[in-house]
Amino acid sequence: MKALALALALATILTQAPTFRTSIDRVQLDVSVTRNGRTVPGLTAADFIVADNGSVQEIESMGLEELPLRVQLVLDASGSVSHEKLRRLIDAGTGLLSALRPSDSAGLITFSTAVDIRVPMTRDLEQVKRALGSVHGAGATSLRDAVQLALAIPPVADARTVIIVFSDGADTSSWLGDAEVIESAHRSGIVIHVVAVRAATVASRFIPDVTEAAGGRVFSASSVDDLGRLFTSALEEMRARYLITFAPRSPTPGWHTLKVSVRRGGIDVKARSGYFVSTPR
Repeated sequence: MKALALALALATILTQAPTFRTSIDRVQLDVSVTRNGRTVPGLTAADFIVADNGSVQEIESMGLEELPLRVQLVLDASGSVSHEKLRRLIDAGTGLLSALRPSDSAGLITFSTAVDIRVPMTRDLEQVKRALGSVHGAGATSLRDAVQLALAIPPVADARTVIIVFSDGADTSSWLGDAEVIESAHRSGIVIHVVAVRAATVASRFIPDVTEAAGGRVFSASSVDDLGRLFTSALEEMRARYLITFAPRSPTPGWHTLKVSVRRGGIDVKARSGYFVSTPR
């Protein structure tokens, strides 16, 4: 019955249009700024240039936001994730959960042939750790469906949400195609980081494309020994992100392409590629 209920819930979510989660009056951007893989601290609003559909915007506020994090773990539990790889994955996830603050929350979704919400978003991190410790690898890989389900979980106003995905191979059993999930990532405003072994990143364009759409990063593991370090890096990267707020000068309905840059050389900037304004009803 639980599996049937989850399947029906997933089917409902997957057929719904993505929800636009940014106010037309104000747009907030989580922006990652790094140089040679290290975060760049100490920037001010004057260092950033934000263009909305090619028009440079006036930044109202900018800072290193201290809002609590909501970390949605989305972990591959297919048949290839077993033995030492599974142990390393559980250790990496447990380490990330231990690094969260008392005000933070986390949830756990696993995916194989089916997608399973193991623990809904909660501040009871010990519950998430227990569920993580019981994961066993079996079945195929429904990566795209799992990411879509994570994107459909509503955000809250007083926290910042990040989806951290782990996968070790290509998608083999999702209902959805790349384009549908990437479109949801475009519209959601939620940062997606992916920790992946090399086989997953070269198998298709989905992983780099969905992280690009969501303003996130791919953390590529050369071996399972890297998982703990990369999960920690993904969390630290999220905490070091700048939060930029601006009021669009022309909030016309439709897709707005965003480009964020910094007035310094040798810097890598990651932010979501745009936002969508619905037509008034």
